[in-house]
Amino acid sequence: PLMLGAQTHFSQGWPAGVNDLAAQAQAPLLRDSLPWAAGETSKGQYALNGAAAQNLMAACQAGRRLILTQIPVNPLYDNGLWVSSEQGRAAFAAYLGALKDKFGSCLAAIELGNEINGNRAMVFAGGIDSVAAYVRIAAAARARLGGSPALLGGSTNMIGTGFLRPLFAAGLLAQVDGIAVHPYRNRAEGLDAEMSQLWAAMDASGRRVPVWATEFGLATADQGTAAGELVKQATMLAASGVGQASWYALIDQTGFPTMGLFAGSAIKDQGRAFRFLQASVLPKGAPTRLDLGDPLLFAYRFGSDTTVIWGSPRGLVLGNGTRAYGPTGAALATPAIGDQPIVLVGTGYTLGASAVVADTLLGWSSPAWRYFVRNKGGTDTALDWLDDTWTGYYGNKYSKPLRINATSAAPAGDAANPLRAVWRYTAPVAQAIDLRGCFAKTASGDGVDLTVQRNGKAVWQGVLTTTLQPGPVAVDLAKGDKLDLVAGPNQGFGGDAFFYRVVLFRRGQSAAVTCPN
Repeated sequence: PLMLGAQTHFSQGWPAGVNDLAAQAQAPLLRDSLPWAAGETSKGQYALNGAAAQNLMAACQAGRRLILTQIPVNPLYDNGLWVSSEQGRAAFAAYLGALKDKFGSCLAAIELGNEINGNRAMVFAGGIDSVAAYVRIAAAARARLGGSPALLGGSTNMIGTGFLRPLFAAGLLAQVDGIAVHPYRNRAEGLDAEMSQLWAAMDASGRRVPVWATEFGLATADQGTAAGELVKQATMLAASGVGQASWYALIDQTGFPTMGLFAGSAIKDQGRAFRFLQASVLPKGAPTRLDLGDPLLFAYRFGSDTTVIWGSPRGLVLGNGTRAYGPTGAALATPAIGDQPIVLVGTGYTLGASAVVADTLLGWSSPAWRYFVRNKGGTDTALDWLDDTWTGYYGNKYSKPLRINATSAAPAGDAANPLRAVWRYTAPVAQAIDLRGCFAKTASGDGVDLTVQRNGKAVWQGVLTTTLQPGPVAVDLAKGDKLDLVAGPNQGFGGDAFFYRVVLFRRGQSAAVTCPN
């Protein structure tokens, strides 16, 4: 089963009472830190009895386990930069050994660095190969820890498979017990595709180690959306083979005022969802995705009778003995399938038909859509999957910064040499559809030119400057007809990134589409 934990910051002065909130949330795992620079201020002498260490030990005594993030920086060694000398690596490894001695079996893992794909996250002395140096630090740490606690390498903001590949090639996977990623995203859909790429990158290097999602979360004041995404993302992480995940964070903070499970001591909807998963869903084991005959349905079975389900809107009729719950665990008298997940307990239910034919979000990276870049001459070139430093996307090395993600995209170039992003739907049968969508961007640049084309002929056009919600746009498609959504740079380059979602409905059955930003 997925072990679902939460981030705390006792190392930043959080009070002891936060442990009571961790108990209220039923969090079995906490992620925190005891920085090396604070724990070793004289060479070889360790101070691990401060307030943060006491609060973390109290969590251990209450039955929780710990992940401790450790950055290999100490002003006593290597001029306060990331350690690159043998002496510095040995000292860092010795400090990790002191943490192991302090916390014993309560210490589940040590995470080597934090979001190391960030700008200036790994600061070594000039001339040092950072990839090789990171692997050497991992090797020294692994030799001291011996596999317990687990040593987690990587620690990327988002999944960052493109950043991790050189580390894998340099031998990191042989020196760690797991890879840490922080799969932040505003919608769960597409998470499975990115995780597949990460596993494939490991396989290409000849070795797999477990993946730990040591941070994930959502910055939004909409507690309902956050609760739903917590359930969806935890479910998809579990189904993708992730064994541990930590929500960021346990409580709201000044710098992150909406991301907590609690606001002060008051539990939020995402906290209720967290607790509901712990009590009623995750203990039933790792989930498997069900094929319910519609790729726009996401349904994951936990155990023999519990299903987390969401997808394109449709009715739902429960059979005798089957119960439905919302993401916070509230019972639903008249449940319906939609973007918010439902938890079904029992296997007797009947699904209605959906008015949705295709959806750029629910069908992202599926056979329903193909992605292209269109040059100024109108020639389309198929886009490939690119493993980026941050998150994967459809693009190619010749058309950067053009990209197509699940909920965001960007064209490239300018009016003289535009590179347009193209989403293509090919009708499998004759269809009468209504297209509706939502596009949003910051008010920078001169906007994005948008066009909907049927077999190359425009049926709708607009320019996105802040928000645009086209539709319903009626389009009649014969079998094999191509419906293209085309996004270009308008006149000038820059400020062209945008959020989007486009849905194709059966004629006369459309509904407004909101942007997933």
